[in-house]
Order: sequence, then C-alpha cells, then structure tokens
Amino acid sequence: MKKIICIFFLFFNTTIYANSELYESDLYYLEKNEVLLYKILNWWSTKSQENSIEFCFNNLRVRSNKTLNLNYDKQTKILKIYLKEKFADLISVFENKNTYLKTDYINRSYFKNLKSENIKRIDMISLNNISFSEYKKIKSMKKSIAFELEGKVAGLLAYTGKLSFHKAGDFLRTCPNNSNEKFDISFKLLNINTKEILIKYTESSSF
Repeated sequence: MKKIICIFFLFFNTTIYANSELYESDLYYLEKNEVLLYKILNWWSTKSQENSIEFCFNNLRVRSNKTLNLNYDKQTKILKIYLKEKFADLISVFENKNTYLKTDYINRSYFKNLKSENIKRIDMISLNNISFSEYKKIKSMKKSIAFELEGKVAGLLAYTGKLSFHKAGDFLRTCPNNSNEKFDISFKLLNINTKEILIKYTESSSF
C-alpha cells in the first residue's frame, strides 16, 4: 500500500496536493495521506488493475472544504446545518434506503437538550431543541466547523464508479472476504481548529 501511495505522491506535485480544493470540493485522506480521490478511482478502474486489492480495507476520511450553511427556526428550535454542494460524492455510504447512521455522541457543551436521532443523509443534519444562544454560538464558529466522514474501503462499485463503505451492490473491484474486518462508518460535525467533536453518528458492520 505504501508503494502505491508513493506513486501518487510522485505523480502529482505538492502544489496540487496543497490546493486540492481547486479540483474537488472535499478533502480526501487515504491512510492519513491527502489524495485526489478521482485519480485513484480512475487508476483502479483500468483493465490492468482488475485483480488489484491495493486499496481494500484502507481507512478513508473525507472532510468538507466549503463553509457550512446554517438555518435556524426560533419557533421550532430546529437548527439545520448543511452544504449546498454534494458531500463525499465519490463514496457510497448507505447500502440501501433502509440504512441509517445513529447518534453516537453529543457534545453537551454545545447542545444541552439535543435528542438523539438517526440520519439518512450526510450533506445536512437537522438538530432539535436548540436554543437561540446555542445557535449563536455555532454561528460564531461557522467558518471553523466542517463535516467529516470516515470508513473503510470495501470495493469499487461498477455502475457509479464510487468507492464503497459497504458490501452490497455490483462491484467492479471486489475486496476479499475477511471476517475480522469491521466496516465502521462515522460522520461528524467538528471544529477543524480544535479537533473538538460537536456531534457524531455511526454505523457498524462486518465483512
């Protein structure tokens, strides 16, 4: 795996890596290395790599690279945090329409009365029981918060060309069965300056 990563770092100069927002609206990290994921997808999908499992089970993290939008309703006390653009669009997160992520952690310093809820999308979260003062606090740090998605590569899907965080679907590149592998998915709202997690959602499955 290190050999492959080195190839990609040699192929693209450091200026491109430092300014990857010019090429993708999200920042992708494969095993802690920032990468241009669409280039990896193109490489893995070529005929010469049909037996390659180089990226199988590797950890992939995606962070939103655009400012999040806020919409607060005083009457309902609902705060919506969302992106106008698609988030992590090169990754298939949900196996089917019945798959969801559940609340795993709530930072009570920010959301004192927030109730746990399941979510089925990763470009927006809707938070209930948010006071106006809590909303103002989030608004004041708007430029410092981001969505972050993390999971393990389970394969390359055939029709969409996306990397999959799950095992369902038609695969162009399949990963070998490994009962010891856990495919934990996490989705967070975090402060990118302090690394503080505001809220976290998770989903877990095995191969």
